[in-house]
Amino acid sequence: MSVKLIGRTTNLYGKTLWEILGNLRTAGVGRLVTRNSYDRYEEPSFFKVLSVEPTAQIEDKPRKVIVHVEKIFRGKRYKEPVEIYSVSYKPDYRLIPKDEEQLWWDRLANCKPREKVVPGSIELPPLMRLVLERDNKDSNIKLPLKIRGGRDNIAQTDTTKTASYSPSFFKNQQSS
Repeated sequence: MSVKLIGRTTNLYGKTLWEILGNLRTAGVGRLVTRNSYDRYEEPSFFKVLSVEPTAQIEDKPRKVIVHVEKIFRGKRYKEPVEIYSVSYKPDYRLIPKDEEQLWWDRLANCKPREKVVPGSIELPPLMRLVLERDNKDSNIKLPLKIRGGRDNIAQTDTTKTASYSPSFFKNQQSS
């Protein structure tokens, strides 16, 4: 008899922040914690715990905790402390052992800044170009590419470059 699994799978593994910090002296203030989902990045990504505030336990719900941390994400240190609350219940955290903490800080010091430059515009899709040519309009129009701003986005636009439109253009645009 084979086992049939039902439901969604998850890529989270580890412990919740409450499980980790609740078992440490002074609630883990000063310790380093990382998320297992950050292992996909080659740059160091971790948190230094600044303060912990427990919240009320709501029946049959995972325990959440308010944690103020100094966040280092992909080698970039945030200027302001970050509050972790809405994702603290996820079982995706792990404590960095004390003997490895200096290695993480050394990795951060030796991390070179990331740069990603994308083209400023893209050619028209083939069908749109044919429609404009049919209507005797200018088919040499370039579509400007807009980059979403955000504190974790490091992409820069190079307005002198134009990307050619092809179906493989979008498939190969994975972060590198």
